[in-house]
Amino acid sequence: MAGLPPLPKIEGDLEILMDVFTHDSLKEDDELTHMNDDYGNTARLREIGERVLDLAVTFHYYSDRQDGVLAADQIVARRREALSDDRINHWMDAYELKGKIKAAPSERQAARSSPQVNDFFKKYVGAIYIRQGMGVIQTWISRLLNPDAEPVLPPEGRGTPQPQRQGSLLQDRSMASPPPPPGAPPPMPMGAPPGSSHPMHASGNGVSLSLMNQTAMQKGFAVNYEASQTGPPHAPTWSVRCLLNGTEYGTGTGTSQKKAKELAAQEAWERLGWGRSN
Repeated sequence: MAGLPPLPKIEGDLEILMDVFTHDSLKEDDELTHMNDDYGNTARLREIGERVLDLAVTFHYYSDRQDGVLAADQIVARRREALSDDRINHWMDAYELKGKIKAAPSERQAARSSPQVNDFFKKYVGAIYIRQGMGVIQTWISRLLNPDAEPVLPPEGRGTPQPQRQGSLLQDRSMASPPPPPGAPPPMPMGAPPGSSHPMHASGNGVSLSLMNQTAMQKGFAVNYEASQTGPPHAPTWSVRCLLNGTEYGTGTGTSQKKAKELAAQEAWERLGWGRSN
């Protein structure tokens, strides 16, 4: 990966990573049409990943001043070149992502070649987007296109767009210094700080993973779920932590990763008070 920026990763969320890199040839028919409560299915991840990738490349060249202000047709031409099958195929090779693709033996070669391999890249972009937001995507893609560029992030409000460095953006969102930034999570309840030995349990609020993730993203926070497994393979116990910008707001335990993740999201929702404020 010499010369390439670090690949954004989804730490601890094995379920979505396995789904992203599993070819349809290894999925049952009902798996292809089933919609989970988190992101639906990988077809949805591919769709949003493609749009986000298109936007990130477009905004990079829109903001780029290396060759002066680019005309609209110049932006289109550079975007077409940047998102060509050959370029995405090169990125998949450079990041060694092709080796992660799981497919039936008869489909393995096709799955790891263009154009199918490009779909896996777009699914991965979609997964990063719903977990970490546009800022991470924009910084990564801008540095892929120009390693020497200082990425400019898309404006998030209606005010005058201000160039922001990734480091300062992440600091603004993760540091809990007064006054809090707009949309910041409220302080934790006095009796239940993160990591407390007497955690506050979700009260069956029915909040879905998709609602939790969507609300967090709208408020400008990156959601991650860190999962761990204990017990024998035939009767595992899953423990999941729900993190917003690296801070734990919920935990869940269940016999499946999905159930534990749902419980962690519901507890985080309660602690953040979003049900009362939305």
